[in-house]
Amino acid sequence: MQYKVTLAPSGVHYSSEDNLLDDALAKNLMLEHSCKNGDCGVCEASVLSGQVLDQNGCVVTAGTILTCQSKPLSDVTLEAEFFPELAEIKQQTLPCKVSSISYPTKDIAVLKLRFPPTAKFEFIAGQYLDLMYKGIKRSYSIASSMSTSHEVELHIRNVPQGKMSEHIFSGIKDNQLMRIEGPKGTFFTRSSDRKLVFLATGTGIAPVKAMIERLVESGDTRKVMVYWGMRTPSELYCKDLENLIDKLSDALFIPVLSQSADWKGRKGYVQNAAIEDIKDLDNCDVYACGSVAMIESARELFSKHNLSKQHFYSDAFTPAK
Repeated sequence: MQYKVTLAPSGVHYSSEDNLLDDALAKNLMLEHSCKNGDCGVCEASVLSGQVLDQNGCVVTAGTILTCQSKPLSDVTLEAEFFPELAEIKQQTLPCKVSSISYPTKDIAVLKLRFPPTAKFEFIAGQYLDLMYKGIKRSYSIASSMSTSHEVELHIRNVPQGKMSEHIFSGIKDNQLMRIEGPKGTFFTRSSDRKLVFLATGTGIAPVKAMIERLVESGDTRKVMVYWGMRTPSELYCKDLENLIDKLSDALFIPVLSQSADWKGRKGYVQNAAIEDIKDLDNCDVYACGSVAMIESARELFSKHNLSKQHFYSDAFTPAK
């Protein structure tokens, strides 16, 4: 049975009979989301009226739910943000070919894909796509803004026993035919006059790189601080990132290593390094991408330093075999 779902405070509404998030996306209403499997918490919304069956199998009439794991049991009103700026961006399934592949470390592949000349693939820097090859589908953030190229760049970590990893790290060749589906996700820089703080761990730097490229291209003048967490210096594979950040008018790049005794720079975890530098986050927008553990820790820590939840944006990486 279909029920009416009203979004507050916008007043926008749609019909849903099963999954609240999927039904909204099917109608081109881009509710905030990331992993879509209930792990990251990005799609959290509040039930203001009506009944919802939540991710735990409980009937909720007031309180928070994850829209990606919940269904309506009546007409319902949700406090949930949606993004009209994404409404005109069409999700597509397109063929593509490998333009180049490189391995800056033994565990990271940088894959560049090109589309047919007649294809028009539009996205907002920070979004992700699904890569499809030999019956396998995996999600990867887009690491390029693509404004000056018809290629997209992906950063792929070698996941032990990962089905896609086995193909990518066993000798994918130039011109290999693949397919993509996208763009997807709601991780992108919002317009504001607040400082921008980016946190990334591992290949979570990929969408951050794309967003920084876009800030450079648009001549953005906001203060920007980028914290990238890895274990050792050799893992800092994105070598052109610091030069890219230097093109901004007011920006700092802070690599943070967790397992390197000889490292002379910042040590520990990115969220802690950020708080050491910025005690009060009241005038900041924070964009965090990487492990679920980092994002949850940062969200909790930053809330204690005056960052409201509506100014914390995240994209959690959940490795799939």
